[in-house]
Amino acid sequence: MFAAGGTGGHIYPAIAIADELRKMNQNIDIRFIGAKGRIEEKIVPQNGYKLETIDISGFKRSLSIKNVSAAYKVLKSIRRSKEILNEFKPEIVYGTGGYVSGPVLRTAAKMGIPTVIEEGNYYPGVTVKLVSKYATRVILNFEGTKKYLKRQDNIEIMSYPVRENLKRYGKSESAIYFGLDPNKNILFVFGGSQGANSINNSLKKCFKNITSSGIQIIWQTGDKDFESICKIVNSNKNVKVLKYIDNIDYAYSASDLVLCRSGISTIMELASFGSAAVFVPFPGAAENHQQKNADALAEKNAAEIIPDRELDIKLEPIVTGLLSNKEKLNSFKKNIAQFSNKKAASKIANMLSELIKEPVKRGNKTV
Repeated sequence: MFAAGGTGGHIYPAIAIADELRKMNQNIDIRFIGAKGRIEEKIVPQNGYKLETIDISGFKRSLSIKNVSAAYKVLKSIRRSKEILNEFKPEIVYGTGGYVSGPVLRTAAKMGIPTVIEEGNYYPGVTVKLVSKYATRVILNFEGTKKYLKRQDNIEIMSYPVRENLKRYGKSESAIYFGLDPNKNILFVFGGSQGANSINNSLKKCFKNITSSGIQIIWQTGDKDFESICKIVNSNKNVKVLKYIDNIDYAYSASDLVLCRSGISTIMELASFGSAAVFVPFPGAAENHQQKNADALAEKNAAEIIPDRELDIKLEPIVTGLLSNKEKLNSFKKNIAQFSNKKAASKIANMLSELIKEPVKRGNKTV
C-alpha cells in the first residue's frame, strides 16, 4: 500500500517504486491511498494502479477556522484508513510524506503492519517528523536531514526515486522537437505544473534582451499566465511558449540551462539528467524547504540560486552570464549528477521486499 498524494512530487516517486515491485513480482497486488479531489485521482489510474481516497487536507500554518475542519478530517481519515487497511490487508505500507501519509501510516503502525516513510526534502515536513518516531524505516535523501529527527536507529540514506518514463534524448532531436536551433543555447524555464507567477513576470521584462544575445527559451508558463505571455512574446521565433509540457524529458534534454523552483522531485529529475540549473526557491513552501533544498546543492557547487524577491534584478545577468561560461555550466552538471542514483527505486523496492520477510510485532506477539 502506498500513501502518496497532494502533489506530483509525492506521487511519482511512489509510482517509480511500485513499478519496480511489479517487475520483481508480476502477481503483486499494489494499491494507493490519496487525498480526495487532488491530482492523484488522475495520475495514479493513468499509471495502472488502483486508488482509494481519504478526505483530508493540510493544516494552515497560521490561526485559521479551516484548521478546525482539517482536524475533523484527520479523525475521519484515520477511520477510513483503518477500513481500507482491514479490507486490503497489505504486508507493508509506504508513505512519501505529505499530509496523506500521516493518518495512513499511523493507523498501519497501530495495526502492526510494517511502515516506511520517505523524505526527499532536506528539511523534513511535520508528517515525517511525527511518523518517523514509530516507522519501521525512514528513508532520507540527504545525510544532513538526520539531525532534524529524534530517532536515528531506523534511518536509511537513499536517493529519491525518479519516474522511469523520463528518457534522455540528443540535443539536436530535442531542440527540433520544440522548433528551435540545436546549435544555439537553450534556456528552459518552468515553475511546476501550475507555473510560477513571479518567474513569469520577471522573464516578461527581460526575455527580449536574453533572446537578442542569441539564447533561445522553452517557457512552460502554467495555465494562468499562458495567454498573457503568448501576447507579449508574439512572433519571437527564439521563444517556445507552452502551457504545460507532457514530455518534459525533451525539455531537459534540449536545455543548456534550467531556471525553476527547487521542489525535490524537480531537483532529482535535473540530477538524473545532469542539468545545469538556477533555482528560485518558492518563498511560501512549508518550513521553507525549497530554500534548504537549493542551499544543499549550492553548497556542493551544483547550482545557482536567485531569491524570489531578487528576480527582477538578477535573472537576466545570471542567465546570460552562465550561458557564456561553459566551464561553470559543466561544473554544475557534473556536481548535480552526483545527487542522482538511477537505481534508487529498485533499491527501495528490494528493501521493502526484505522488510516483508522480517518478523513483525503485533501487540506483545512476534509473528
